Amino acid sequence: MAASSGRAPKQWSLTCSETITSFEAWKNNLTYTLSLDPSFSPFIEATWEKKAKSNPYRGFKDDSADADKKTRRTAVQKNNIVELMLGQVANYCPIIARNSINKRGYLTCFDMADD
Repeated sequence: MAASSGRAPKQWSLTCSETITSFEAWKNNLTYTLSLDPSFSPFIEATWEKKAKSNPYRGFKDDSADADKKTRRTAVQKNNIVELMLGQVANYCPIIARNSINKRGYLTCFDMADD
């Protein structure tokens, strides 16, 4: 018997014909895959705001000077990481416009089902 690699199945693209079950499987697999990246994992459960001219960093604030230097980030860095992560979501969600995902700021692209 082959040993399990502990890896998620290869991520697949979301289609217009998903069922609740297949959507949940897609969402869970994508969430797991993103959580494996140490840059993305702190933002999986994070909350951020919609990006706007008046809110260019999605409400993120710089970490305090007391934060661990290895993980300390500026608002700009946090926003950039989230934008990269949203880009990954958009890669596997072609049925929703990339711009819509990036502007609305959903990681919980999972909330998009409610739109």
